[in-house]
Amino acid sequence: MKRVVVLSMVCASGFAQAEMDGSKILMEEAERAKEVQRLQYQAELLKQRAEIAKYMQEIQSHGGDVSEFGGVSSAPARTASPSSVSTPVHSESEALPKVLSIENSRAAFQTNEGKVFGKVGQTLPGGYRVVAISMRDGVRLQKDGMRYDIDIAW
Repeated sequence: MKRVVVLSMVCASGFAQAEMDGSKILMEEAERAKEVQRLQYQAELLKQRAEIAKYMQEIQSHGGDVSEFGGVSSAPARTASPSSVSTPVHSESEALPKVLSIENSRAAFQTNEGKVFGKVGQTLPGGYRVVAISMRDGVRLQKDGMRYDIDIAW
C-alpha cells in the first residue's frame, strides 16, 4: 500500500513538472512568434523605404524637386513591432520623438514641443507612452497599439 502511495506521488510530481515545462515552452514560442512578426515588419518597412528612395531618386534625375518631402527616404534609427504589417503614417504634428540621452531610469527626448524627460510609464507629448528604457536597447515607445524601438540620435 505504501508503495502505491509513493508511486502515485512520484507520478503526480512528474506530471506537474511536465506541465510547467510545457507552459514554459509555450511562452518561449510566443516570444519567438512576436520576434518573427517584428522582423517581418522591419523587412517590409525597409522594402517600402527603398522603393520610396528609388522613386525620389528617379524624380530628381528627371529634374523634379523632392525638397517638400523633407527627407522621407532617410530611415530613423530603429522601428519595431506593430500590431499589423501596415506602415504607420505620421503627420508633422505627431512626429516620433528622438532619444537624446539615457540616464539610469530616465531618458531625454526631443519632441515637437521641445526637450522633455520621461520614465517608464509616462506619456510624452504626442501621446507616446514610454514602455522600456535600456542603455543597451534604447527606448521602446507605444502609441495606438504600435510599438517603436528608438536608439539614441547621434
